[in-house]
Amino acid sequence: MAELYSYERRIVCFIDILGFSNAVKGTVNSGIRGKFDLMNICGALNMLDDFRLTLSEKMKAKDVRTTQFSDSVVISFPWIEESNSIVTAFLWIKYYQVFLIKEYGVLLRGGITIGDVIHNEKMIVGPALIDAYTLESKKALNPRIIIDSQVVYMFEKAFSRCRQNIKNVDTALVNIDDDNMFYIDYFNFSERDRTGVFLYLNDYLRQLKMLVAENKDSSDVRIREKYLWMKNKMMASNLIRRINLERLQ
Repeated sequence: MAELYSYERRIVCFIDILGFSNAVKGTVNSGIRGKFDLMNICGALNMLDDFRLTLSEKMKAKDVRTTQFSDSVVISFPWIEESNSIVTAFLWIKYYQVFLIKEYGVLLRGGITIGDVIHNEKMIVGPALIDAYTLESKKALNPRIIIDSQVVYMFEKAFSRCRQNIKNVDTALVNIDDDNMFYIDYFNFSERDRTGVFLYLNDYLRQLKMLVAENKDSSDVRIREKYLWMKNKMMASNLIRRINLERLQ
């Protein structure tokens, strides 16, 4: 008897790990450096499930599902209208970016939608996945996870409730870019941040600064544009002023 399937309405985030293919190719016949890069890549991929378990427990996020294949990651969360589920999802995604940058220097690009999907241990399929992938591949462009405009509207409604009812919530979760795309903001954090990120903020910002410094003058125009985008975001960030890092040159 054929198994019956049905869609669930979920928040879906499709993520591309930037520079993954070149990094993997560089692990072959590259001596000690290749072994180091391989450990770094595998560490970053292993972190996905560890992060899901640890942060989901801390944030009380239930039913977070993850799938990783090659240089792509899909994370989905239950969509519960009139709840704070979307705020929790955005917090989860923001700190996934933060931890990967801090620990492994890994940058992400992605798209977030809400829609119909089947996401379980065996498969991920549905129009919400296609929409999230299209956002990532066609519109994200820079190292940012962008958000569908309809999802932004739903987030703003939920976030308004959170600010009234929850004292410790990061009020710097979402920002709008020069091209009017909304994205998860990993350059700014609020005083009300509840994840304890300030305990390692210096290390995180130094890693960001190092990544930009090493790549902003790349001969590859596409790479240079991405890191110059990051440089501009860092220069405008409240974090630079808060921890008094020297300005990027």
